[in-house]
Amino acid sequence: MLRKFLILSVLVFFTGCNRYYYTSTLSPAALMDRQDQPQAEIRSLQGWVKVQLQSSAGNYILAQKIYYSAPNRLRLEIAGILGISVVMVVIDQDDFQLFIPVRNILVKGKTNELGPAFTINDLLQGFIYGARLDLEQGQDISITENSKAYKITWLAAGQQNLAWINKATKVITRHEVRSLRTKEAIRIVERAGIIKVGDNYYPGLVSVYDRDLRQKVTFKFSGLSFNQAIDQDLFKLKLPVAYEEKKLSDFLQGLQ
Repeated sequence: MLRKFLILSVLVFFTGCNRYYYTSTLSPAALMDRQDQPQAEIRSLQGWVKVQLQSSAGNYILAQKIYYSAPNRLRLEIAGILGISVVMVVIDQDDFQLFIPVRNILVKGKTNELGPAFTINDLLQGFIYGARLDLEQGQDISITENSKAYKITWLAAGQQNLAWINKATKVITRHEVRSLRTKEAIRIVERAGIIKVGDNYYPGLVSVYDRDLRQKVTFKFSGLSFNQAIDQDLFKLKLPVAYEEKKLSDFLQGLQ
């Protein structure tokens, strides 16, 4: 289970977060008297992310290094004992590579094999800031507010949605998807520990609960720096002379 978690933790930014990031041309700002909802322009990002998995199969914690360079380059490194990388992932435009040094395996594929089409920038914006909500096809949209937050409720795809947006930071701090029949939470995304960087804010912690997967994954960010110069050679894997190569589709099938 731990080995599988090591791999899936780097994929959750893509396969998992696509489930929790909702794109729409109709933003909450348009519904709230044109309340401005600025987002930081992420040109580059680097730092550490501690990932914790809580599930029926056990609890696991690991740390991974993240590097991002706009518009569509990303590198993730899972750190093992003594900080040595045990899994490395590099995305460059549409190409996806995952290298496991201890097994000498290189996995290659296209990002569209990970799920719906996306850009890394949109994914990071949605995951970190909760920039958008799927309101375009929503029904029975209702907005209430108090001194600190807006609360939006709506129906979409036969499910009840609830979202809370902090007025000061414009970060979506909580988003729940509930069953209409049982009122049970199917998915919950929370953002906490909000930190100000320049004129913008980001959460120090993001947690994702999934009822169907019977697990909760928590991401705790530290040492993040935005829009600093990054060596572009980081987005090229340094591979040994000999290694085993696998297609991404075959590798993912083996994790089922």
